[in-house]
Amino acid sequence: MQNTTQDNNNGNMPVLQSKKNTTAGMKWDRLLLACVHNWYWFVLSMLVCVCLAFLYAKSQPQTYKAGASILIKSKDSAQGTQSMAFSDLGFNTGINYLPNEPFKLTSSRTLEKVVRALNLNVQYYGHVFLRDVNIYKSSPIVVTPLQEVTGGFTMTVSPKNDNEYEFKFGDGKWKKAHFGNKVSTDFGPILVTRNAEIGDHYDSYDIIVRVTNPGAMARSMTNNLQVELASKHGDVLNMVYRGPNPELCADVLNTLIDAYNQDGIEDRTAVSRATEAFIAERINDLSKDLSGVDTEVASLTASSLNSAMMGDPGTALSYTENTANLSLQLTIANQIRNFIASMGQGELIPTNTGMSNTGIESQIAKYNEAVLQYQKISAASSAENPVMKELTASLAQMKKTILASLDSYMGTLRTEQGQARQQQNKATRSMVANPAHEKAITEVTRQQKIKEQLYLYLLNKREENALQMAITEPNAKVMEPAVVNYVPTSLSLSRIIFIGLLAGLLIPALFLYGLFWYYSFDKVVHTRKDVEEASNLPILGELPAKKENVTGEIVVSETSNDRMNEAFRIIRSNLDYVTENDGSQGAVIQFTSTMAGEGKSFVAVNLALSCAYVGKKVIVVDLDLRKGKFSEYVGAQESVGASAYLSGKEPNLDAVINHGALHENLDIISVGAIPPNPTSLLMNDRMQTMVDELKKRYDYVILDTVPYTIIADAAIVNRYVDLTIYVVRNGRVERQYIQELERMANEKKINNLTILINDIKMSKSRYNYSYAYGYGKGYGYGYGYGYGYGGGDSGGYYLEDEKKKK
Repeated sequence: MQNTTQDNNNGNMPVLQSKKNTTAGMKWDRLLLACVHNWYWFVLSMLVCVCLAFLYAKSQPQTYKAGASILIKSKDSAQGTQSMAFSDLGFNTGINYLPNEPFKLTSSRTLEKVVRALNLNVQYYGHVFLRDVNIYKSSPIVVTPLQEVTGGFTMTVSPKNDNEYEFKFGDGKWKKAHFGNKVSTDFGPILVTRNAEIGDHYDSYDIIVRVTNPGAMARSMTNNLQVELASKHGDVLNMVYRGPNPELCADVLNTLIDAYNQDGIEDRTAVSRATEAFIAERINDLSKDLSGVDTEVASLTASSLNSAMMGDPGTALSYTENTANLSLQLTIANQIRNFIASMGQGELIPTNTGMSNTGIESQIAKYNEAVLQYQKISAASSAENPVMKELTASLAQMKKTILASLDSYMGTLRTEQGQARQQQNKATRSMVANPAHEKAITEVTRQQKIKEQLYLYLLNKREENALQMAITEPNAKVMEPAVVNYVPTSLSLSRIIFIGLLAGLLIPALFLYGLFWYYSFDKVVHTRKDVEEASNLPILGELPAKKENVTGEIVVSETSNDRMNEAFRIIRSNLDYVTENDGSQGAVIQFTSTMAGEGKSFVAVNLALSCAYVGKKVIVVDLDLRKGKFSEYVGAQESVGASAYLSGKEPNLDAVINHGALHENLDIISVGAIPPNPTSLLMNDRMQTMVDELKKRYDYVILDTVPYTIIADAAIVNRYVDLTIYVVRNGRVERQYIQELERMANEKKINNLTILINDIKMSKSRYNYSYAYGYGKGYGYGYGYGYGYGGGDSGGYYLEDEKKKK
């Protein structure tokens, strides 16, 4: 059922609400209303957050970045380079495996070369406002550690003039020194010199110097370096480096490319150097052997000038050359096998040795590539590294494979050599003149030819190897060099201030949201909105909390215009709209509540006085026959009262009426003596007689009774009333019970029920839940100050309950 609403002549609040609102949870419209009303907190929060954001932005170091692009020489991109011009000589200048190149570029080994080349292990900073600014290439001083720094240290240097400076470590004391003189410190000797390119305008300017170990600096730089393929199928790598200075970023990338190329050249020449040493050793040995053979040939030739040969010496000579070639290949293979069998872990195998077996040469080339990778990783990893273990096992297996291939190859050569010698011997036997002497000459000549061919072959290979070492083609071709970019990549000042502005808006909004969320779990009644959301019961009005400096229970006066008096006047006006009688007799009003301490007696006496001030004849009857607290705190503790009349001990009603106790229009019937059977007294016929008689004499008959749900007395009295005013105190009654009251009212178990909300509080911070939800606003009295009643039914129990809670 939709209830109608009526306003009084003065435009006061509606008595009945129009619609039941049972919506639970967050009320976004009220949250927005609270935000708008507390706008000044948002302004203050934004000002504070913007200031903090400004200070934060000024305290953070600036970050810059530089980029570069390089083309890596791979299988496809190597075509047409100068190394291909020597491919007919069997050169293997190395083809890079592209997925490995980003790792090479970002390895700490390569970056350490950059650190040492640019002296990046010594960083210079100047303090500007709230942050330290990197002054790479702009420092007026140069600090040089005279020995390797193991850990690191920070020192502050302040130039005084061209000759002197002061320095300190951390928060230590300042010390004086002269430029160019060695200074002994706890971290080792250092040398501080003037930077001739920088003027003297930095004198007395503190310079912060941070010195670290080059290796540690290189490892820290890997986090700032990014290398990735420009495209999935291309050979171009994009490089990006981020650092505290724009010139430093560009120099790091350009120096890194140079170091990478130099590292590639060193990798290629490492194999050539091993081959060169091997060839030089063999040439030296062959030179000695060949000298001896030449002497023996000369001696035999001189002794056989008159000898005559029979047979075809050309055929024997061809067989001799074939045998010599096979012996040469066998000797080379045997030397390489002996070298491999005796070499240590991580050594390179000589290449380009002249061995005709291309399969073994290919295996050796792959082995050398794996050794180079092993050497680079071992420089930055321990033997327990899983990658190192895998590489070590792979190298051992490859070595076994090469040795097995060489053994097989040498077996084949020996077989071919045996067959060649048989043919050579057959041709030699056909020679008839001086066969023994001729045979000796042939054997010596054969040895001479073998050694001569091997010697000439090694000389040729030495020249080829020297030519290969002279090729210095870099691994990478620079497509886009790194250039200086002075625009920082870190968040700009405007963005940080904007973020601070948003934070300033969000902080109070989140605070209010949290407050609303917290109170959304609150299940007790605080103000009229809670009653409206829980039921359709009419609300007579709201009373603000009593001021702390007010003593006594009577707070209304005839001339006062404070909020409390205005609230009672509005409630007094609303009585005309809720009282159900024809006006021929006075209205009987019952005051009750859920529990003691909700202020029903306080409301009853002050509402009675408010009605009396406007000329209404009012009488208050204390029907709390068990305690009679109302009679105590209004000073009407006569022995003859309601209990005497209801029991029949005093048959005359006028005898129990206290006329004009508080006002000439206000009479009181006290409780009198506390009876042993209050329920029986309220149920006898004298109760009906008393109410009927009082209705004839007064405009309002106010009955102050016990709490409704605790004792049956209130329900018995409710039979005789025209209006039931149910006092609900802020924070004392659960909303669910309001729904139960509505059910009883609908079932006519309570006559003409209306709700009066008492003790509406408002904290000084204005973040109180009731205020945030808009309660108590718009009626001229809704802002409270917190109070506790001094005693009696209106406050004594409340204070006692609060003490128990505390």
